[in-house]
Amino acid sequence: MWLLTVLVSIAIAKQTPAPYLQNLKRPLNIAHRGASGYIPEHTLQAYDVAAYMSADYIEPDLNPTKDFHLVINHDNLLNETSNVELLPQFAYLRTTKTIQTYEGNITETGWFIEDFTLEQIKQLRAKQRLSFRPKTFNYLLEKITIDEALEWAIKENENRKRNKKNLVGAYIELKNPTYYNSKGFPVQQMLLNTLKKFGIDDIKGANEKCPIILQCFELETLEFFSKETDLPLVYLIDSGSGLPYNMTEYASIVHGVGPDIGFIFNTKYDSTGFVALAHQNNLFVHPWTIRDDTLPAGFTAKQVYLKLLYENIDGIFTEFPDSANTYFNL
Repeated sequence: MWLLTVLVSIAIAKQTPAPYLQNLKRPLNIAHRGASGYIPEHTLQAYDVAAYMSADYIEPDLNPTKDFHLVINHDNLLNETSNVELLPQFAYLRTTKTIQTYEGNITETGWFIEDFTLEQIKQLRAKQRLSFRPKTFNYLLEKITIDEALEWAIKENENRKRNKKNLVGAYIELKNPTYYNSKGFPVQQMLLNTLKKFGIDDIKGANEKCPIILQCFELETLEFFSKETDLPLVYLIDSGSGLPYNMTEYASIVHGVGPDIGFIFNTKYDSTGFVALAHQNNLFVHPWTIRDDTLPAGFTAKQVYLKLLYENIDGIFTEFPDSANTYFNL
C-alpha cells in the first residue's frame, strides 16, 4: 500500500537532483532537535541516539554568537535549554529584547546567544526543555556548534559507508535571519561558508559526505540560497500565523514545504487536503512536529503516525524517531 502511494507521489513531485530528498520505502524520519524526547535537545548525544534509532536526518537550528560562530539552539534564548541562569558569571548578560520573527515581534527577557562568545557558550551545559521528560542528562552535555554537528555526521557516515548503510543527513534551519542581519550577522553567508568548508555546499558533495537540506520560515532567505546553491530547500509555514499560503509561489522557489500538523489535519484530525495540493504543485511535504508525550486527546502514537502515513507525507519531524521507525515500517 505504502509503496504504491509513494510511486504515485514521485510521479507528480518536483524532480530534484538530490537523491536523498526521498525514501522509496517510507517517509523520511527527521529527528526534531535530535532524539529530544529522551536526551536534552541539540546535543551530540541527542543526535547520536537519533541516528541509532534510524533517523534519516538530525535537525540543527542555528543562531550566531557574538564572535560569529553558529551555535545550535532552538532559538536565541538560552534560558530553557541550558543552566545559564545558575551561573553567576553571566548574570550581567541578562536583558530584555524584542526579536523580529516570522510570527511578528516578540519581546523576551533572559540570556541571548548573540551576546555570548563561543568560549562563554562552552561554559554552559544543556538541560531538558520540558519538565515532564527525563532529566538524567541535565547539566552534563555541552552546547555545540554546527561545525561540531557536521564533523560528527561526516564521521558517522564514513562508518556507515564502510558498512553499506544509509547516510545520516543534516536538515538545517536558520533562525530569524532578518533579525540577525539587522544586528550585523550575515548568517546566510556564514552557513554557506561552513558548508563549503566541509565540501557539502552542493548536492554532489552532500550526497557523498552528509545529505543537506536547508529550511527557513523566511522565504527571502530561501530565495537567496536558491541563487547560491543547488541544495534542496524547504519553506516552513505555521498555521498559527493566520497567514494564507501560496503553493504556486513556493513551488517557484523551493522543493518542499514544512507545515505544522494544523495544516494537514483539522481539529478532528481529518484530512484538509493540504498534502495533495502541495503534491499537485510539485512540492514535497515534511510536517512538524510529532511528540509522543503530547498527542491530541483520544489518539495513540501509532494512530497519529499511521494517519500521516496514509496522508502520503514525504517526511515527518519527530522528537521520538524510534516511534517513526516502528510505525512507518509495519
